[in-house]
Amino acid sequence: MQYSLLLVCCPISVVAFSSPATTATLKVVYPCGHTSTTAICAYGKGSEIWPECNEEPIGLSASFPGGKIPPAVVDLLESESSDTSTNNPDSTITATFDVNNQQIKTTGRKRRAVRKTLSHILKSAAKASSRRAASETMTAIDRTPAVLAALLIGTKCVSLKPLVFVLAISAYFIGLASWCAAPKSSGTVSIKKISDVHSASDMHSYDYVNMPSLPEKGHVPNLVANPLGLSLTTSRIYRLWLRLGATLGLLLPTLALALSIVGSNYPSIGVGAVIENAEHVRRSLGDPLFLLCFQAITEAVSRAALLPLPMRILVPVVYNTVRLSPLHAWAFPALGSSIPTSLRILGISNLLYWYANLLLFLIPVGVVRYMRAHFFCVEAVEVTVRKGGDASVGLLP
Repeated sequence: MQYSLLLVCCPISVVAFSSPATTATLKVVYPCGHTSTTAICAYGKGSEIWPECNEEPIGLSASFPGGKIPPAVVDLLESESSDTSTNNPDSTITATFDVNNQQIKTTGRKRRAVRKTLSHILKSAAKASSRRAASETMTAIDRTPAVLAALLIGTKCVSLKPLVFVLAISAYFIGLASWCAAPKSSGTVSIKKISDVHSASDMHSYDYVNMPSLPEKGHVPNLVANPLGLSLTTSRIYRLWLRLGATLGLLLPTLALALSIVGSNYPSIGVGAVIENAEHVRRSLGDPLFLLCFQAITEAVSRAALLPLPMRILVPVVYNTVRLSPLHAWAFPALGSSIPTSLRILGISNLLYWYANLLLFLIPVGVVRYMRAHFFCVEAVEVTVRKGGDASVGLLP
C-alpha cells in the first residue's frame, strides 16, 4: 500500500511517494511542466523556508491517507476546542473545526503569529548551531600549568631527573599518537557487503587507521564524551576527591615553595626561619609539582587533539606512577635531611593520596571504563551485554 502527500505552494508542487519496499523520493513539478526526482531534499543549516506559507490553508485531511481523518483525532480536537472555549470565553483567537469539510479554519492573527514564531525558532536554531560549531573548533587550553612549570624551572626548583622523565614520556606519547593516526599497512579496504557496515551509505573504499578516536558515523555517544559516566563525574564524592588532590598536590606545595623563595630572597620579611636549606627543600617539593603540571598539560593536549580513549587514560596512569618516586624522596628523606616535619607530613599525605588514586581509582575504574567506552562505541559494530552487565563495569556505579 502506498501513501501520498500533496503540498501545493506558489511556484512549485512537491509530491512525495513512499512505500515499505522502496526508498523515498521527491518529485518536483515546476509550473512550466518540467519534473525532477531527487533522493534527498532537505534544507541546509541557516537556510530559510520559501515560500513562507501557502496562499490557501491546508486542510487537516491532507495529512492522512485517503483524506480521511481518524475518529480518534476528531474526538481529540473536539474535546480541546470545547475546553478552550470553556476556559477562555473572551479569547480573540478563535478556532473552529468542521468535521464535514475535514479542515481547520483559523483567523489571520493566529496564522501570522504561528508564522512569525516558526521563523524565529528556525533562525535562533541556525545561529546557535553556528556558535556551537565555532566554539568546538577553537578548544582553549589552560596555560596555568605551563606557566607554573616554567616558573619552577626558572627558580631552580626542579632537578634533572624529572626533566628527563618529561622528555621521554612526551616523546613516547607523540610516537603513540602518530601510530594511532597512521593508516593500516593494508592501505585501503574495500567494503563489498552491506552486512559489513552500518548502512548502505558506507559502501565505498576508505582508509582505516590503527586506532580511531571517534565512530565512523560522526555521532559522538555520551559514553565517548564522558567515559567515566555522568553519575560518577557529577557525584559529590568525586568532586571532593579531585579537590583534595588539588589541595595536597598543587596548592600546598606551591605555597611552601613561595614561602621558601620569599624567605631566602627577602630575609627581613621573617619567613626565612620557616624553611631552612631552601635549595634542597625546593627540589623535594618541586619535582612532584613539576610532573603534575606536565600531566595536566598532556591531558589537555590529548583532549584537544581528540586522541583515542586508551591513550587519554594512559596519560594519568603513567604520570601518577612516575610521580611516586619523587614523592617517596619527599616523604621519607635521607638521614640528616633538613626538611621540616610539617612538610614531611604533607609529603606522606601526598604519597598516600596518589597511591590510592592509582590503585583504587585509575586502574580499577578509569582504565576499565575508558576501555569499555572505546571498544563498545568506537571499535564494535554491535554489542550485546548480559542483563545487569553494564551496571557492574568498574568498582563504582
